[in-house]
Amino acid sequence: MRLTRLKPGHVPIAFKLALTMTLLLVLGMASLGLFISDSQNRLIRAQLDDFGTTMALQLAKLASEPILSENNLNLRMLTTNLGQDGKVLGAGIYGHDGELLSATGIQPDLPSLPLSSADVASRSWYQNAADGDPERLISFIAPASYQGVRVGSVVVTLSASLMDQAATRARDAIIYATLAMTVLASLFAYWLSRRLSLPIHHLMEATRAIGRGDLATRIDQQRNDEIGFLFEGFNNMAAGLLKKSQVEQVFSRYVSKNVADKVLANLDEVRLVDRPIEATVLFADISGFTAMSEKLQPSQVSELLNEYFSYISSACSVYGGVVDKFIGDCAMLVFGVLEEDTDHAFNAVSCAVLIQQLAARLNEKRRADGKPEVHFRIGINSGAMLAGNLGSDERMEYTVVGDSVNLASRLCCEAEPDQIIIRKQLFTMLQPRILARAGQKLQIRGKSAPVQIYSVENIHHDDQPLLHANLNKVLNFRNSRRSERTIDHA
Repeated sequence: MRLTRLKPGHVPIAFKLALTMTLLLVLGMASLGLFISDSQNRLIRAQLDDFGTTMALQLAKLASEPILSENNLNLRMLTTNLGQDGKVLGAGIYGHDGELLSATGIQPDLPSLPLSSADVASRSWYQNAADGDPERLISFIAPASYQGVRVGSVVVTLSASLMDQAATRARDAIIYATLAMTVLASLFAYWLSRRLSLPIHHLMEATRAIGRGDLATRIDQQRNDEIGFLFEGFNNMAAGLLKKSQVEQVFSRYVSKNVADKVLANLDEVRLVDRPIEATVLFADISGFTAMSEKLQPSQVSELLNEYFSYISSACSVYGGVVDKFIGDCAMLVFGVLEEDTDHAFNAVSCAVLIQQLAARLNEKRRADGKPEVHFRIGINSGAMLAGNLGSDERMEYTVVGDSVNLASRLCCEAEPDQIIIRKQLFTMLQPRILARAGQKLQIRGKSAPVQIYSVENIHHDDQPLLHANLNKVLNFRNSRRSERTIDHA
């Protein structure tokens, strides 16, 4: 667990590539250095063995006859002359019984000389040098023979320290060269890794931009390798995401955003199905709109409807409702359909009161500008209904249908300007929270019994602070949006 905590969360690929390349280079150079060092050591050792063997054989050839004739003067001359060679540290001539006949320089402390071997033998041994450090020496022992009869032996002693020092110097040179090349290789590998990973870094930054919602991000690099195909695929993907986002934005303007989100989230399950729910429906209709539209230009009618429908959509949203559709100058709002809302009836009534207060505020400005006032008639009903994608396989819409929906539409038609009508059952359910007065009983088409209606005047004062806050919120939001559009047109 401690090692896991110490492990970094992100290791750049450039570092991984540089580390891998450096390790490969170091491993290769170390292997090459070991091979060169071993080869050089073998060469030096072979040269030393050849030199020692040659000197020992030459001395044995020259000393065989003087040994047999017991010519000690000649033997001393041989050892003395050989000892003058700076590479030879010692030379000795022994009789057939191992007796030392003549010697110069360093002699090995050998208990016995090999007498049966016809080849040159070598022995490694150590002695303390002048500085106190042990020095490795090699003595070469060769038999001295005369006409095929062995008459004695000769010993030539050479220093192996020079060979060891040369091997040490070669090893150190290889180590330093390896270290220097490792540093240079690391820098080069990191630079090369950065160059190789730069396209991946660009792709990573572009991916992060896509994640932040910047769907216009593109990688403007032309390459004719695999990374180029990857860039092209990313650009195509980003273009597809941008187009999808634009389609979703346009789609959400034709239907409620909540409806659009649910439909787009379940594209594989778009079927003509419905489900029974308990919800509340609100119809808001502009009173006298037909007569008003006759006095206005088509563009003015469109501007007026767009303005008021925008306010209605905002009012519906703050109370958790959904705009089902706009039918001419009438807006149909539903509450408690897409998401569970146990207070959907009160939210619908609060939204209706908010719409009327918004209309009153806007009429103040319209009167000041000399424009005709706009008044809404609102009908609300709550009850059982069916909700789902209704229509045909070629054309469908997400909506609610049922007797409760029809009754809400009828109540809207019976309402007076600036009036909100609900039926008695809804008033009874919300009586502690709303202020309403009883109206007459209406004979509604399609209903066998008259419907007792109530006219909602306001909500209870405990909920009015939230209502006023929502009123200011909607007004400020619409004013800010209008200012943005003005700046964009400018």
